Amino acid sequence: MPTVLAGVSRLEPERIRHVASPLIELGCALHVLAEPTHHDRVEWAASVPLSAELRSELAQWSWTVRAVRARFFATTAATGMPSWSDELAALRSRPPEEVAAELVRPLRGRPLSSRSVDTDAVLHWARSRGRAVAALVESLVTSPADPVRRFVDLLDACWQEWFRDVWSASRDELAARGRHDRDLAIRDGVGAMLRSLDSSIDLRDADSVVVQKVQSKRIDVSTRSLLLVPSNYIAPHLFVGEIPGEPITVIYPVTGRGAAVPTAQQIRSRLDALASPDRLQVCRAVASEPRTAGEIAALWGLHPTQVTRHLRALTRAGLVTAERQGRFVAYRLDNQALTTLGADLLTLIMR
Repeated sequence: MPTVLAGVSRLEPERIRHVASPLIELGCALHVLAEPTHHDRVEWAASVPLSAELRSELAQWSWTVRAVRARFFATTAATGMPSWSDELAALRSRPPEEVAAELVRPLRGRPLSSRSVDTDAVLHWARSRGRAVAALVESLVTSPADPVRRFVDLLDACWQEWFRDVWSASRDELAARGRHDRDLAIRDGVGAMLRSLDSSIDLRDADSVVVQKVQSKRIDVSTRSLLLVPSNYIAPHLFVGEIPGEPITVIYPVTGRGAAVPTAQQIRSRLDALASPDRLQVCRAVASEPRTAGEIAALWGLHPTQVTRHLRALTRAGLVTAERQGRFVAYRLDNQALTTLGADLLTLIMR
């Protein structure tokens, strides 16, 4: 199920560039404003100094920055630290039809590699978001010039009202992290550098890394270039974007590796172990004190062999621990493993 980046040993560091992009970072910050809870930034979102007019306008466009992002929020041709005015001017200079097609991307569920727009599907799913969004999306697909100008003006209003100060306080840190990571690739290799970006990335072998995401994908980076985009607002996500003709883009937390991200296989094994009603009874039997398989069978009226099998499955999944007491083996529920199961599952899904 994870994403594999293959060919990392053949990716020359000269094909790696980094950018501290105010436009990409604003896209990440707008996502946090729209969904602050799973970023654990509710207080930050409430403290952003937004005028009532700007807050209302952002609410109407929030669907553009939730789960799926437009290309201009995901990649850039710039290197180093482009200015806001340059990035905004580049966005304004693009044909409105192109920008509109990127803005409606969240409504068609297409990958970044797709440039086509299924107008019927876009309008259909827009209606599921309410009348205001449906009307806005209809204008984007039928007469995009005015709504695209309105959206770009909204981005500039965000810059003027609050994001300029945010960017001034963080841009140097982002640029320094990008330089550090590119230097690390030159010194220690691309695989080691990628592993340092986030705890969801680990070396698979000498030529590939594995990214713990709920997305089965293999990306060959050996003939591509790589764009590194550190962010203060992307966590708990890790964005790996593959756009034909563009670098592989990685938007990652500026803080680097944190707590380990469990693999999909590890979580599935725990969930599978709990899928049987009898195993839940076994868990209950060993929740408050250690018990042997024979004692559990007697307590719950189960066959001893069946209980032993359940305990072995729960032990393999890391949900139950076993301790030998003379000729007996006593089992006990690992409360911490169960407590973290939901959090681990959410961490994997959010990556």
